[in-house]
Amino acid sequence: MSAPAGRIVILSDTHLANPGRGAGSAAALRTLWEGTSEVIFNGDVAEIADEKLRGPAARQVLELIDLAEADGVKLTFISGNHDPLLTDRRYLRLANREIFVTHGDILHPAISPWTDHAKHLQALHADAVLSLDPEKARDIDHQLAACQHASVVQWDHFVTQPHSHEDANALRRGLERFGLGRKVNRRSSQGVKVAKALYYWYTIPRRAMGFARRFAPESRFFIFGHIHRAGIWHDDKPLTIGNDVVVPDGGRYIINTGAYQTPRNPRAVVIDGGELSVWPVKYNLKGHRFGEKPLAQYTLNNPAVPARHDGLDDDVTIVAA
Repeated sequence: MSAPAGRIVILSDTHLANPGRGAGSAAALRTLWEGTSEVIFNGDVAEIADEKLRGPAARQVLELIDLAEADGVKLTFISGNHDPLLTDRRYLRLANREIFVTHGDILHPAISPWTDHAKHLQALHADAVLSLDPEKARDIDHQLAACQHASVVQWDHFVTQPHSHEDANALRRGLERFGLGRKVNRRSSQGVKVAKALYYWYTIPRRAMGFARRFAPESRFFIFGHIHRAGIWHDDKPLTIGNDVVVPDGGRYIINTGAYQTPRNPRAVVIDGGELSVWPVKYNLKGHRFGEKPLAQYTLNNPAVPARHDGLDDDVTIVAA
């Protein structure tokens, strides 16, 4: 039986097939789309890019598709840095462009600046951007394609290959010279990663606001994932385009949907009946569920406009092991 038309749920960073760290299974996510006509998975739905997890990840995505089809729910995928080849769709504009959705890996030139491969990622991304025609470099589609390319190459050459950590372990080698044990070495490395992640969490609202002003100036809601830090931030800074001053009515809301991976703070965005709401998700591997009440609710500027998305309904490509 088909679900009621018009209700859309947006999720991200479920990281299916990541043992003990992601959403657990496709079946555990099924409860989140009850009464929904469409679910948008905004990147990192499964560990498709990881050579060791690609087979189980592909099976989890196929199960998602089967379950949604059985429930009469449409699935829309946006690729992230953990599933860059799942689909070429990298963003969506919803509700007459009032809502902009993208994974968020484009917001930093190193894509994932807290990782051991940040330097490689930044160089790969920069090379891809420099290879673009100057006119195309200002286009969102080409910017996101360059980011997608960097993620693909990173997984192929710096994660799965034996030399993956050659240039990333200077701190570890330095500690070993002073006779510090591997345990201290490992903890120090983890401390550096945590510090980098916390700094990125601190700067990400500003980065997201800048990206939205540049590439989605008409959007009132900018929704992303990737950083695993759930949050809602408000931006009322005006933007001048030519002779026009553009600022969304009421300002722009930057919304991050958290993650089903560490620190396990998932949220969902629901678009329904001319309203956008942000809900906490209770993490439970047997079946994730919405919290008792939304964290925030907003009325869309034109509730009569259908929330259906702009863009192509391209097929999902799943690469199995």
